[in-house]
Amino acid sequence: MTLASEYESRLIPWSDLQGHMPFLRQTAQDYHEPVIIELGTRTGQSTSAFLAAIETYGGELWSVDIDEAQVPSHWRGLPYWHFLRADDLHPAAQAWLPQRCDILFIDTSHEYGHTLAELRIYAPRVLPGGVVLCHDTQFEPPGHDRGTPDGEVAQALDTYCKEAGLSWENRPGFYGLGTIIQR
Repeated sequence: MTLASEYESRLIPWSDLQGHMPFLRQTAQDYHEPVIIELGTRTGQSTSAFLAAIETYGGELWSVDIDEAQVPSHWRGLPYWHFLRADDLHPAAQAWLPQRCDILFIDTSHEYGHTLAELRIYAPRVLPGGVVLCHDTQFEPPGHDRGTPDGEVAQALDTYCKEAGLSWENRPGFYGLGTIIQR
């Protein structure tokens, strides 16, 4: 099974990231051989979207999760996917991840302090013209979205952007996806 067909099959059953997966894939395709840092892998929904783009357009994906990734075993042999089981705030994880990237994707604890620490550590690694993506800026089920970001991830984005002189936008639906374009 190709990574593209694996991705397509993951679009069918509901997941909390389902509606954002095409955007994740397209975002990766918008860069020439992107370097992507993914904080939070879980069952590999976002991983699948990024890998499907990389399979066709090139690039590398570096993923960290505090738990073992629940993904197809053949992904482990891909030369362009690197996975580390660790706390992404641990110095070893920080040293292991690339110092520069085009895309930073955060979908971890959803706690204010943890998310803010991730943004402070990893967002400066995003190259100018790159993007930071944070899932779960809204905690409302699809179909019930007010379109207004709320919760701790949104608060962490507000704080970080105020500190860094940046702004972020929310993509509503499927629990929201915050985006910061690096200047």
